[in-house]
Amino acid sequence: MAAGGTWKGWSVCPALLAAEADDIQPTPVSPPGADTIANAVADELQLGGDCVVLDLEPIVGIHVAASLNQRRLANVVLVLPRWPYVHGVLPVDGLLEALISQAARLVGEVGLPNVAFVVDAQRSLLLRHRSQTDTRADNRYRLAVGDLPDLAALRKRNIRRVLKISST
Repeated sequence: MAAGGTWKGWSVCPALLAAEADDIQPTPVSPPGADTIANAVADELQLGGDCVVLDLEPIVGIHVAASLNQRRLANVVLVLPRWPYVHGVLPVDGLLEALISQAARLVGEVGLPNVAFVVDAQRSLLLRHRSQTDTRADNRYRLAVGDLPDLAALRKRNIRRVLKISST
């Protein structure tokens, strides 16, 4: 969470802290397109004052944010309140692996010129035709107003531009 710098107060990631996470076997996943997205975002970032909202499949978002941080372009803030149920509607095994593997890449420098917020594009996944015998826990969620900084908080930290990268 140190990679969030002055933004770490917005970080929410129970998958890193919940006792239930010990029951989940992290599964390596290579997210397709993460390097391409990271390169495109890096080319777009200015020398400072940008807030990037990565509203992508979370494994892709984690890899993209870690790449931006490793290049010393942005602090990383995880806004991923997907609860780590072993049998959840939204899987967490690949998510846990991405969090663990990419944490080693992060730099905890204070004062990086930009910030990258990782949010989960699958957070409100539509469940069509879910049977009544489906016993998976529903770990979908909605973001609330306070989950991301408001305009005053952005301006206080010299953010002049918000870039939203989404899969939709």
